[in-house]
Amino acid sequence: MNYKLYAMRRERQMYQRDVAEKIGIHPQSYHLKESGKREFTLREAKMLATLFGCTLDDLFWDRKEVLNVS
Repeated sequence: MNYKLYAMRRERQMYQRDVAEKIGIHPQSYHLKESGKREFTLREAKMLATLFGCTLDDLFWDRKEVLNVS
């Protein structure tokens, strides 16, 4: 589950279908991707970052994990 993506979507009071429509994919496909069962394409990831006004790092990577910090 991508909790960052979920939180950003909820902060903006958007449903999964709203985000799916904005990035041009089927709502069920978006659900599978947000829940971690499938991966977003680079194109979709860039569109999400633009939609939420953040970087790809902000959406998909945990700084602690990248820095190997516990």
